[in-house]
Amino acid sequence: MQNRTVLVILTFTLCASFALGANLRAVGRPRAGLPSTLDVATEIVSPIDSQYPGLVPVQVRLTNMGDTAALVARLDAVIYPSGYSDYVLNISVGVGSDTLVTMNPWVCPALARESCTAWITYPADANHSNDTDVVIVHTGPFFEDVAVEIVSPRAQEQPGLVPVQVKLKNVGYMAALVPRLDLAIRPGGYWDYKESIAVSLNSNQEVTLNLWDYAGDNETCIAWITYPADTNRLNDAEVVFVIPLPGISGRVSIQAHAGLSLALLPSPLAGNVLHVAYGLNHAGPASVTLFDISGRPAACRRFVADREGELPLDLRLLSGGVYLVRLDDGHQSLVEKLVVQR
Repeated sequence: MQNRTVLVILTFTLCASFALGANLRAVGRPRAGLPSTLDVATEIVSPIDSQYPGLVPVQVRLTNMGDTAALVARLDAVIYPSGYSDYVLNISVGVGSDTLVTMNPWVCPALARESCTAWITYPADANHSNDTDVVIVHTGPFFEDVAVEIVSPRAQEQPGLVPVQVKLKNVGYMAALVPRLDLAIRPGGYWDYKESIAVSLNSNQEVTLNLWDYAGDNETCIAWITYPADTNRLNDAEVVFVIPLPGISGRVSIQAHAGLSLALLPSPLAGNVLHVAYGLNHAGPASVTLFDISGRPAACRRFVADREGELPLDLRLLSGGVYLVRLDDGHQSLVEKLVVQR
């Protein structure tokens, strides 16, 4: 009788356990119309891939990509090889929303390459492919570099009112504030400037100055920036030699000033030697300089000249293209276009 009683009790207990287990499974099973997917994505907001050295905030955005509220058990961030490590526990992320988690700041070193990794400990997440984010952090060289490009006037212009425009191009690794941009046109006497020009990272800033009343003479236009923090000074200035648009053939002398003349033979130049026929106001030292279309000197010859003469130039090393040839006697100058065919 006692054994039978024990058996009945055990049987009842097992039946109750199975029934309770069945009920638990039934409660845990998703029902139609109710949220069922847990998915949290990790995104490193800071540091960024090109980071300026110093004290940097460490921020990670957790975005709920699923259709039910989420509780992230733990978020870790590690930066290697500098040895940074930090974590945050129990982060709530609502449905269809994101949460920005800010951790302790990181002392970002100069001239280094770091790997920043952030990941979440969230066993119930149905999609683990977006639980981790990695940013490769480059720290330096960080420098400011703004290049100057004269958009207008061009190498050839019609006489009259000409717009004066300069493009500032940020080719450095950080935003820049140019204290001052100057532009002068000589010998016409034009001069203008702008101050405090912001040029954001990886962008251009076009600056418009006052109009220039072009008389049709040969002019030298130069634009330059006052930018003491710029580490590359080679592109801080640009020069454009302006000549009148009509009547420029390369074979006809330009008589812009009395007693000063310049002719190039042959033009176009297909051989090696260019003959520069010149006329000066006075005998004495003079120079002939060739510039490419971007204003960079390509060749230069200084000589002591009579009032008239011819100067041979060996240009066999010059590549094909359009050049400007300037004759300068120390007081005045003339510019002639030269086409080199290779």
